[in-house]
Amino acid sequence: MQKNKPLDVIELFRETLGDKIGDFTLPPPSFAVMECEITAFSKETKTITVKMPVLESWLNPYGTMQGGFIVGAIDNAVGPLSMLIAPPNVTRDIESKLLIPILMDIEYIYITVTLFEHKKRRLIFDAVVKDKDETIYAKARLTNWIV
Repeated sequence: MQKNKPLDVIELFRETLGDKIGDFTLPPPSFAVMECEITAFSKETKTITVKMPVLESWLNPYGTMQGGFIVGAIDNAVGPLSMLIAPPNVTRDIESKLLIPILMDIEYIYITVTLFEHKKRRLIFDAVVKDKDETIYAKARLTNWIV
């Protein structure tokens, strides 16, 4: 798995948004709360990878990462990619498949998101949640709507 240094979120968005960067709260509060870091971005392939820690406060009674936090992590990875490649848009639908429980000893998850389709006002993204050893823990397909 990629172990790149985090990219500077503000600089990344400044290149894309230019003077309009002041119109947005960057990084978004949800991105900061989940301690997200963008480790890779490609405008050409419309792909982003976001790294997040697995925190004790996100665990369910069984000691695994609670499903809502996993879906939140996925949504936090889709958000920056959607802003970097498309006009303003919002998440409309998230279909997720949680495959393997995420334990604290994983330390970090890496969410890689790719734009699957852009048709009129609809954006469809595919996301994969992995650890540093490339084990897949979850997959998702998200539909965003351009506002």
